[in-house]
Amino acid sequence: MKKLAFMFLIVFLGTCFSLLAATPFTEDAVKPDDSTNVATGDKNTKVDDKFPVAGTIEAGSRLRLRSWPWGVVLGLFEPGSSVTVTGVSGEFYQVEIDGKKGYMHKNYISIPGAPASQEEPYYPGDTRNGGHLSMNEGKTASDEGSKNKSSSSSSSSSSSSSAADTGAISSYKGGKLSPAEFSRVFGPVARENMRRTGVPASVTLAQAALETGWGSSSIGDAKNMFGIKGTGPAGSTRVSTQEFVNGRMITIQDNFRKYHSWQESFDDHAKLLQNSRYGYALQYKNNPDRYAQEIHKAGYATDPNYASKLIGIMKANNFYQWDVK
Repeated sequence: MKKLAFMFLIVFLGTCFSLLAATPFTEDAVKPDDSTNVATGDKNTKVDDKFPVAGTIEAGSRLRLRSWPWGVVLGLFEPGSSVTVTGVSGEFYQVEIDGKKGYMHKNYISIPGAPASQEEPYYPGDTRNGGHLSMNEGKTASDEGSKNKSSSSSSSSSSSSSAADTGAISSYKGGKLSPAEFSRVFGPVARENMRRTGVPASVTLAQAALETGWGSSSIGDAKNMFGIKGTGPAGSTRVSTQEFVNGRMITIQDNFRKYHSWQESFDDHAKLLQNSRYGYALQYKNNPDRYAQEIHKAGYATDPNYASKLIGIMKANNFYQWDVK
């Protein structure tokens, strides 16, 4: 009986050793996939032929390096600094710079075939001031921002052929207009865009009047009626501008969008206000004063008196007459 039990034990141990030999424990068996980002769980796209590539920071001020999209700030880096782009996650590039790894916003990084737009992104939460979101919130916000930008670019491409100036604006060569003439020239454009997008025509007119000084300055030859930053259909122009930062007015250099026509500028403004950042304001499309207050709260301008200035212009010049009822 003891011999029989001993033989069973020998057979059992032999089977176990055979299984271990067939599946040896090696470092490769537990080594993380190099293409997976440990912080976010993203697949690092450096396995793509496109990455890694050399990039350059192109921003009006120092650019934040974050630990994940909209994550904790790891450092600030000067414009013109070189980076190595190793992957992409939503609105952000995964980069290496000065021995540090993290994420930088794509709008401010140029790589071969994809120049930096330098367009100011939507800053969720307190991220504009150096705050951060949780890892999951940051990745979600980054992915949604990338989808919104793709959708906006697609819309822009499909409508660019219809952006020629027609009607009264076709004869406008630039320069300051009286409030009545400004209303006559641009009112029909603002009203038509309201029919398409819901953005109150009165607010559009007031913004254009305020930003340009009734047409006296559309940023050189940029035909930029709304002071929108970044790169437009006709490129960009870099000029001095004043911004409110930490409660005081400062002068900075920044890039502003250029357009082929006045109509293109109005159309781009309408698209900008379709961004989810200003989605809440559209609840008040039939209440222009409240709409102006809501886009201001959403961060359209840094001037603390921006909304009240718009309302004052609308009331003084009866721009409400252009709103579609």
